[in-house]
Amino acid sequence: MNEIAKTQQRTRNYWYSDGIAEMVGGLAFILIGLPMYAAARIGIEMLSTVALMSMILLFPLSARLVLHLKDRITHQRTGYVKYPRPPVSRQRKTLSFGLLIGASAAIIVISRGYCTLDGTLGRAMLLGMGFGIAGTSAVRAWKMQMPRFFINAAITFGIVLALGFVGTGFIEGVGLLLSVVGVVSAVIGMVALCSYIRRHPKAPVETL
Repeated sequence: MNEIAKTQQRTRNYWYSDGIAEMVGGLAFILIGLPMYAAARIGIEMLSTVALMSMILLFPLSARLVLHLKDRITHQRTGYVKYPRPPVSRQRKTLSFGLLIGASAAIIVISRGYCTLDGTLGRAMLLGMGFGIAGTSAVRAWKMQMPRFFINAAITFGIVLALGFVGTGFIEGVGLLLSVVGVVSAVIGMVALCSYIRRHPKAPVETL
């Protein structure tokens, strides 16, 4: 591995070292997934609008929140690293695009009252989305040597298999998948953040 590749890997690892990105991303997934799941289970169409608005607003807002928390917590402990943009791999871009398409399709189905995605096609799309999330977490864990991403991948993989086994509908399944993945990611991120703060206590303010 050359020096440029090593520097890029250290930068990626530093971005995830505090768990903030996982925690905020997990909360965003929860706020998108829960309304979708509730809309499918209860049949209240207004919740699909809530899910749609959450999806539109939370992705840009979550990036700003991550940077704000890093300024308040991380950079005061282990220094500032300028990110022209958060390090996003090609696999993660593809996964994010797939999630947006899948969530948008589910929301449209809910809002228009269509139920055409509860068959084989919907189940295949649900499994593809879930396995994509699990695969991306596993690749990230392998590339960055961060075992906690393997935990996320294993739990996601198990959830997807369970959803496929019980035959959950597409809309309900996407909402449940995003909600559970969000909870897992948020919990792992919080644990990583607590560990990071213990390892790097804030330097005391010097007084004259």
